[in-house]
Amino acid sequence: MTVDRLDPQTGLFLVKKIGVSDTDARQARREVDLGQAIRLRRGVLTTAERWAALGPGHKYLDRIRAVVETRRLDPVVSHQSAAALWGIPLGGAWPRAVHVLVRPESHARSKNGVLVHRTEFDWEEIVEIDGMLVTSPARTLLDLARTVSFADAVVALDHALNPDRADPRVLVYAEELSETLARVGSARGQVRAQRAIDFARPNAANPGESLSRVAIFELGFPDPELQVPHRNPRGGWYFTDHEWRASLLIGEFDGKGKYLKEEYLRGRSPGEVVYEEKIREDHLRAEGFTVVRWGWAELTDRATLRRILRGAGLPVIR
Repeated sequence: MTVDRLDPQTGLFLVKKIGVSDTDARQARREVDLGQAIRLRRGVLTTAERWAALGPGHKYLDRIRAVVETRRLDPVVSHQSAAALWGIPLGGAWPRAVHVLVRPESHARSKNGVLVHRTEFDWEEIVEIDGMLVTSPARTLLDLARTVSFADAVVALDHALNPDRADPRVLVYAEELSETLARVGSARGQVRAQRAIDFARPNAANPGESLSRVAIFELGFPDPELQVPHRNPRGGWYFTDHEWRASLLIGEFDGKGKYLKEEYLRGRSPGEVVYEEKIREDHLRAEGFTVVRWGWAELTDRATLRRILRGAGLPVIR
């Protein structure tokens, strides 16, 4: 299977696509046996080289497309799979299974990497993305809030509520979600969904900050203010990730991407970013604040995060 045989839009090779000969199909299967191609589903392949270069999120998008291309009837992609198509992040890794929505009377069953959700839906809640039927952003968020963990739901909701982060097609408002949730006929998951909606904020800058806020809450600490502005003596403003003014404490979430990804580096070297962070922290400390930092490791080991915040004088109130 040569690169020119891949669909230019999807990067996939469909054995049953119009124009694919029996010879092409046999050659593609031989390449799977030789390790030169990857079979995503029966009749859907891609090159091993392309697959190896993809990140987890893009691999999951390929799996979704592979399911759509091989179902007898057009499926309605939903839940985590719809989130992936809309660019809505989750707190954890993407699942392997592809989630689809069907009517309660449907005979479809979960199998072969497809997870079927049997529930009522209105066709007004279904839209098309690149030829695939997908639940709307609002319906996707409510389905997630009713079924996934509180942390994953908050990450997704925080993203969709933030006008600086969400695609304009995805941007929603908490009131809109609550009103839609109230109209849902089934009471299943409504309480947990409303809890996540109430907790979500429109100014969390990234999933790490959202997960940090969940951890802070569940550890019993006071809720922080987010993205509080502080004047930069050199001009402009600083914005803090988490801030407790009463305790004169600032908490910063530092993921590795802050020092490695070009979108954050903006032409600077990692060393320059570290130096700028030091100057920024010195300015904040000069205002009387204590500044503490944590990363993914501390979110995984909450006992460490607890020690960091307690050591900085933050009280436990719950």
